[in-house]
Amino acid sequence: MKLLFKFRNEIIFSIFIIASYFLLRLIFLDRLPMFTDEAIYLRWAQIALHDSSWRFISLTDGKQPMFVWAAIIFLKFIEDPLIAGRLVSVVSGFFTMAGLFLLTYELFKSKKAAFFSSILYVFYPFAQVLDRMALYDSMVGTFFVWATYFSVLLVRKT
Repeated sequence: MKLLFKFRNEIIFSIFIIASYFLLRLIFLDRLPMFTDEAIYLRWAQIALHDSSWRFISLTDGKQPMFVWAAIIFLKFIEDPLIAGRLVSVVSGFFTMAGLFLLTYELFKSKKAAFFSSILYVFYPFAQVLDRMALYDSMVGTFFVWATYFSVLLVRKT
């Protein structure tokens, strides 16, 4: 209980940032018009879901299969393929925001700077658009931020 009182400001601020993130990404998720690439990637996920020999179908176009694999998991639970694919991007964006928090804290050793970078990501318009569309870009950003974070950790700890 002492731990909760000690970090209550950080906990409240974190809940506010997370709630703001999901509110801005999930509201009217189905109102955006479908982009052509979204349709292609989601069709690949549907094909791979129903025929396991096509799990690497995205490689025919030179794309990595991770987004398609994640979309397959969401397609198993969500009936609408567009919503399922866009939720993959929303979750990827959330991991990007968490990675930015940790990366900023590791670089500057300041919780204020880390919270500020997370808030910037939540309200950054380009991130809002990419995190709401079923495209590879959100997941690529996630892996880039986490690769940078682990690279910084590797350099600092060795």
